[in-house]
Amino acid sequence: MLNFKKIKKILLMTIYIIAILLFLLLLNNFFKSPDIKSIEFKSLNNIKTVEALVENTDSEQVVSSEFDYELVGYRAGKIDASVIVKKGNQEFVVAIGNMLEGQYELIEVNQDEITFRNGKNLYKLDNLVGKKYEK
Repeated sequence: MLNFKKIKKILLMTIYIIAILLFLLLLNNFFKSPDIKSIEFKSLNNIKTVEALVENTDSEQVVSSEFDYELVGYRAGKIDASVIVKKGNQEFVVAIGNMLEGQYELIEVNQDEITFRNGKNLYKLDNLVGKKYEK
């Protein structure tokens, strides 16, 4: 006949061993400290913007007659305001006072519109980033 007391002890011992191993794993995870790394954010004043180069055989700069840039993103504020504009497949990050492709200076960023200047001409983009509009 089967000895039920021995089978019971063997099953209980395996359950105890598994419970002790799980408890040790729990303690190990409890005393481990996470590796926390600090993240430093840079000001836009410290970031140098890269202007797109226009290659020309006559070494003259080509000025487009239309301002056909699309607004992708913006950061409005009294200081460190900037925009991200897109033309074709190129994206440009421009801070206030900096030039876009050496032609257009960013002069104003607010929640309603973005203003660029090329000499005496002003170019205004409606700011629709993050806003829902109806057709």
